[in-house]
Amino acid sequence: MNDAQKTIQMLNEGFAGLDGCSAFAVSGSRTSLINDDSSDWDLYIYYDRHITREEREKIILPIAEEARIDASFFEEGDEFAKDGITYDLMYRPVSFVKEQIDRVWVKHIPSLGYSTCFLYNLRTSSFLFEKAGLKEQIAVLDQPYPEALKDSIISYNRRMMSGDGEATWLKQLELAVRRKDFVSRCHRLAALMASYFDMLFANSRVLHPGEKKLIGYAHALCPLLPEDFDADMKNIYSKAYEGDLLSAVNTALEHLYSMTG
Repeated sequence: MNDAQKTIQMLNEGFAGLDGCSAFAVSGSRTSLINDDSSDWDLYIYYDRHITREEREKIILPIAEEARIDASFFEEGDEFAKDGITYDLMYRPVSFVKEQIDRVWVKHIPSLGYSTCFLYNLRTSSFLFEKAGLKEQIAVLDQPYPEALKDSIISYNRRMMSGDGEATWLKQLELAVRRKDFVSRCHRLAALMASYFDMLFANSRVLHPGEKKLIGYAHALCPLLPEDFDADMKNIYSKAYEGDLLSAVNTALEHLYSMTG
């Protein structure tokens, strides 16, 4: 057992002993198809009674070399380092699982970029202990990807990318380029490309793996990629700050649209 495994096992034992703690799972970069030594360990604690800061400190602080308790920016969480490794702990009510599956997998409600990321996170979770039936709920994600969800994600993101109206990602990017507003140029490009990859993964009927290493994931997960995919990506990001960015983006969108319909 290596250092990380020992640390995770100590955390698992600590949280398993708490009343109201229903599950402890490992997911994120370390359990993905593409990971490296710089990847953090993402740990998820599911509860049916909120776990207090004091309870978390009693488990984490004796283990950690340095820690930030209540480092809650995106989800309620803590983070700490030990043996040169960073651990991110995130706390979710058990209802989170059903809510995400119902909203996206059952009702086919899309988002602007990242529509199925939480489902990917759940699907790739490895539970060290679980006593709330969460694994049975998550097992529905083994079924074929809903065609209606694919269509919903593609339609929704395409309308925002370059549909009618002045507020589309492409119109906003055009305005940023014309104004020479480099901050807005970068921001709008990021939003547009988030929708691009949301459409791309949906078209292949695979769950979206998140915001990192997307070109690598596209090759690993998608059986079909747009024409000149790698060249388009290189062309866009080589012109992110200087050069004819709009031409590069429009070419990539033409290739994506010809594939997604």
